[in-house]
Amino acid sequence: MKKYINKIYISESAANDLTIKEILKQHPGSSHFVIPDDYNLVKETKGEDPKKILFLTHSKGQIIKDCPGTAESYLCCRYQIINQTQNCPLNCTYCILQFYLNQPATIIYTDFDSVFEELQKKLKSNPKRFNRIGTGELADSLALPGSRFFAKRAIRFFADIPNALFELKTKTIEIESLLSIPHNEHTVLSWSLNPTEIIKREEHWAASLKSRLFAAFRAEKAGFLLGFHFDPIICCPNWENLYCELVNELYSSIDTSRIAWISLGSLRFPASMKDKIIERYPESNLVCGEMIEGMDGKLRYARPVRIPMYHLVYQKLINIENPPFIYFCMESPDVWKEVMGFSPSSNAHLDYMFAESLHNRFNHIVADKPILEDYDRGFCLREVKI
Repeated sequence: MKKYINKIYISESAANDLTIKEILKQHPGSSHFVIPDDYNLVKETKGEDPKKILFLTHSKGQIIKDCPGTAESYLCCRYQIINQTQNCPLNCTYCILQFYLNQPATIIYTDFDSVFEELQKKLKSNPKRFNRIGTGELADSLALPGSRFFAKRAIRFFADIPNALFELKTKTIEIESLLSIPHNEHTVLSWSLNPTEIIKREEHWAASLKSRLFAAFRAEKAGFLLGFHFDPIICCPNWENLYCELVNELYSSIDTSRIAWISLGSLRFPASMKDKIIERYPESNLVCGEMIEGMDGKLRYARPVRIPMYHLVYQKLINIENPPFIYFCMESPDVWKEVMGFSPSSNAHLDYMFAESLHNRFNHIVADKPILEDYDRGFCLREVKI
């Protein structure tokens, strides 16, 4: 296992947490210090890599938030995020976190009970809506021991929650400690996928494609639902064959009836990040493609570039009996229509479509048929053709 962390700071408020001792055991070669809650960590760690420094502390304020999405012009599925870990050690060249998070260390909140209390309140506030909640927005869900300790507690918590699925998104194979946990099929283990050639060039320290797919196979055999994220899809020489082969490898590795959902998204990042990618990863040709500034201010492939990519991958994914639910992450209604032949009429409608798909395909998990009005009482559903 790679040594990601060199130094660990522990706030006084968290110093007596049982989880702290377990985390320290998993970082035997790292020095650690207990510091006052108001300690100036920025001054102490100036010039150091925040990915190699861990800060174990208690959360302040709300930790469960709606997916930030972007501009209203792009559809968002109303996913909810548990920001228990912030930052990721895997060092992918395209990762927004390395430029988005302005903090001196990788933060892990160890007051798990407070997080679950907040979850209870949130889930009870709208009992008729089926919720999708995960930890993989501001960090890889399983890359660090502190994240995995939370994941184990969360799997047990969500096993008894009737109106939610919990998702763990990862590019690692760190699932061994999860496989025997009772989950009642209310946890989705998900992997971000790219062709091997792109993984080797752009996803430093992440697991190989073969290893990820074998981990998914093991998770399936342990009864977990699976999720996959073709995001970011990257334009490169021979992309057609690479992504066709990727879908073939995925579908030949696992039972497709156990896939809860698959997302599609193309490479995108803030315009200000381009120069930083060039500076930090001079060997990468990630930013050499033709890109435009989208409605959200992010650079992304122009539609004539990304539509053919989406179309090929989507057609490949649906070319099986009873294909899984497939959706776009942050794309416009026009792109939906051009690739899939229809578009959700709103974010709430897309949220409802998830619940409807889960009800149709996993009726033992979502027994009650979802009702549109429970997701948003203000929008009109347009007739769509699939």
